[in-house]
Amino acid sequence: MVKNKFVELSLHEQMYIHTQDYTKLFVRFALIIGCILALSLFIFQDMNSNNLLFDPPTNALSYIIMMIIISGSILVWFIITGKKKITDLSKIMKKYTNDAYFLALGLTSHKNDENITNDFYEMCLSVFPELKQADNKSLKETGEILELEELTLELEDKEYSLTVVSISNQKFIIKYFEKTNVNYDQLKEYVKIVNKEFSGDIFRVVCLAKEFDSLILKKYETLSQNIPLDLIIVTDNGFSGLRISESKIDQLQMKY
Repeated sequence: MVKNKFVELSLHEQMYIHTQDYTKLFVRFALIIGCILALSLFIFQDMNSNNLLFDPPTNALSYIIMMIIISGSILVWFIITGKKKITDLSKIMKKYTNDAYFLALGLTSHKNDENITNDFYEMCLSVFPELKQADNKSLKETGEILELEELTLELEDKEYSLTVVSISNQKFIIKYFEKTNVNYDQLKEYVKIVNKEFSGDIFRVVCLAKEFDSLILKKYETLSQNIPLDLIIVTDNGFSGLRISESKIDQLQMKY
């Protein structure tokens, strides 16, 4: 699908992306300070082994001690204050994503089973900034936005179909159980296959169905232990959230 212009990220979406960038910056800063400390200790040990620490008497030692104290103080301060800021920002963004997700689900309609997966994904573009950012990146590099990829896995006894979108090194995975209401065994199989095929590379896993077995809700915590799993009900006119993974946003159960 060719697109003529970039889709501008909203202010909230830009804040979300910058929050992620800040997290990465925090990690890099901590690594740099750690390297400085390690280098200081190395110099200290080297000078000590060559009897240079006190020749001249205290200058070299004083310099090294001062450097270690300053670097250590900066590191401790940044870890304490930075961790609190990241935690606060994460809570805000989780709440924003939570509200946006459920609001979008309630406002999104579909085309009467013609292309449920595509309709749902189009809705997700307004919820998850990572998807829109990946679209813009793809458009810049290839001139086309990301496409939904229908992936058929060859299992031992059958073929298993999934819809996948690649976001950098992660996968956004969707499966619509068109002709069946999902029972616990079906969802357990879905989770098992996803864990096996995409272990460690998962952005989000979505299960779309018209109805879910009550046993699924009782064992949801076990099913979603290793992956961010969303259970979305396909209604006659649109979508409704049943359970949303807390790995990306706060867990919330909706009753109907």
